[in-house]
Amino acid sequence: MKRVRQLAFLTSLVAGNNALALGSTDYENCLLTLIADSTNAELRVQDLKGLCENTAEMLAVNEQSQREASGVVAGPEPLQIPFGSFLGYFQPYKKNYFSFGSMKNQDGGDPFSGKTSDIQFQIGLKFALFEDSPLLDNLAPLYFGYSQKSWWDIAESSAPFKEHNYNPEVFWDFRETTATRYSLGDGIRRFVDVIGYEHQSNGLDQFGSRSWDRIYAQREFKLGEKLGVNIKAWNVVNLGEYNTDITDYLGNVELSTSYTLSDTVSASLTARQGHRTEKISYQLDLQTNWKWMNGQFFLSYYDGYGEALISYNEKTRSLRAGVHFPIANQPLQ
Repeated sequence: MKRVRQLAFLTSLVAGNNALALGSTDYENCLLTLIADSTNAELRVQDLKGLCENTAEMLAVNEQSQREASGVVAGPEPLQIPFGSFLGYFQPYKKNYFSFGSMKNQDGGDPFSGKTSDIQFQIGLKFALFEDSPLLDNLAPLYFGYSQKSWWDIAESSAPFKEHNYNPEVFWDFRETTATRYSLGDGIRRFVDVIGYEHQSNGLDQFGSRSWDRIYAQREFKLGEKLGVNIKAWNVVNLGEYNTDITDYLGNVELSTSYTLSDTVSASLTARQGHRTEKISYQLDLQTNWKWMNGQFFLSYYDGYGEALISYNEKTRSLRAGVHFPIANQPLQ
């Protein structure tokens, strides 16, 4: 008779609108309810626990039956990628910064970025395509990278974005690996640090379109503890219809130097020369560390061609100030 009462009690819990959920609190409530019933005095605690566990199973079956009857079938659990795993796949790439300033055309005309002031920023990420494993010696340092530079005309009433330069690429970075053997890389990495293929364009069509594809190689040299030199050379393999003379202004080689003035201050100079010998462009940066912020304050002066693709054949000057978010072992690009 006692067993019949217990089963009736459990059945009512499952069938009722206030059926127990599968949580630990409801399991404890089930035990307390059975213990408070004087008819269960002769039952052991183990028996009462077993009854409540059976109740949980009955609830699960009952809930699934109700879902199927209503036409709602539970699907697979959604894939969840922990944020830490995401950071393990993607890493910051190139120079990531946010700056405020203005640009001037040498001919006195209005620059594309705005008559008075603008905001310029760049973001970049890279992704290792293969694991760093002895079984994948040749592919371990292969990366996909993406960076984007944008100009935002904040002085205009509608504050439009005036230009975006998109730069996807695939490259071998022989510095970013722990593998010790390379059938392909043994000879190559003695001469270069990075070899890649990159596309750069501004995403426009017709007369505003600018684009080019390049195969490039980079090599960085340390000339003492304070001075570093980086050389990037490229060969153009494809040119956009409206910028076929871009190498006349931007050439095929870029030279970057960096010098540490003190523990908190450093300077860098980047220069390139077009095929026309008078077309020289350079950028001078002065930056200092902020102990109270995860970033570096910098001043930047640009003089020459190609600061933006849209005006690659117009000489411009710009002065900017902003925050640079440094990363370790970044190419000087």
